[in-house]
Amino acid sequence: MTMTLLVSPFLAAGIPLWAKFLNFTIYAVLLAWLLAKPIAEGLRKRAQNIRDALDQAGQERRLAETRLRELEDRFARLESELAAIRQQAEQDAQAEYQRIVAAAEADAERFRRLARMEIEGASQSARLELQAFAASKAVELAEALIRRELSAADQARLVATYTAQLEKQRA
Repeated sequence: MTMTLLVSPFLAAGIPLWAKFLNFTIYAVLLAWLLAKPIAEGLRKRAQNIRDALDQAGQERRLAETRLRELEDRFARLESELAAIRQQAEQDAQAEYQRIVAAAEADAERFRRLARMEIEGASQSARLELQAFAASKAVELAEALIRRELSAADQARLVATYTAQLEKQRA
C-alpha cells in the first residue's frame, strides 16, 4: 500500500512517459557526475593494485627462475662433486692403506731386530755360562789331577818357592 501511494501521485498527475525518462536521465547523469570521481579513483586504485600484484608476481617469478637455475646448476655440479668426493675418498683410503702397510713393515723390522738382539744376548749369555762351566770343570779336573799326581815333597817345594817370591817382592 505504501508503494502504491508513492507511485500513484505520479500516475495521477498524468506525467508523460518522456518526462519520466528525462527525469531519470537527469538523475542518472547527476549520479554519474557525482560518483564518477570516486568510481574512477577506485578503478584506478584497483588497476594499480593489479599492476603491483603483477609486478610482484613477475619479480617473484624471476626470483624463482633464478633460484631454479641455481639449483639446476648446483644439481649439475653435484654429480661432479660426488665424483670428486668419491675419488678423494679412494685416494685417502689408498694413502691410509699405504701408511698402515708401511707401519706394519716397520713394526715387523723392529720385531726382527729385537729378536736378533735377544737371540744374540741369549747366545752371548750361553757362551759365558759355557765358558764359566768349562773353566770350573777345568779347575776341578786340574785340581783332581794335581792331588792325584802331586806328592807331599812337591807341595813343600811349591810352598817354599812361593814364599821366596813373596819375600823378594817385599824387599
